[in-house]
Amino acid sequence: MSKKNEEKKASAESPNPESRIAAVRDLIFGENIIQYNSEFAEVNAKIKESNEDNQRKLEEAVATLESNMADLERAMDQRIQDLSTELNKSIEELFDEKADRRKLGEALEQIALKLQA
Repeated sequence: MSKKNEEKKASAESPNPESRIAAVRDLIFGENIIQYNSEFAEVNAKIKESNEDNQRKLEEAVATLESNMADLERAMDQRIQDLSTELNKSIEELFDEKADRRKLGEALEQIALKLQA
């Protein structure tokens, strides 16, 4: 029983080695650790702020690109419509020119018939 009592006294007198190391570390590096923790917190805050800013800028860029694409699509649709209208007008003019040739041919035939008569 004396061994058990001695072990209990020894363990009661000397705390856990890890806690002793932590206590020595805090005594030696206490101020530095507080400073490092503060700096790490600042760096983490800046990283978080930067990520949020980048995310916001990315969303703005995507919105701008979508808007530009919609504008381009509208412009292309308008241009296609204009070209289609112009093509239809040109086709009608060609048909009119051909019709005028027919009328001219008919008129020449009538003149020829009158001259023969």
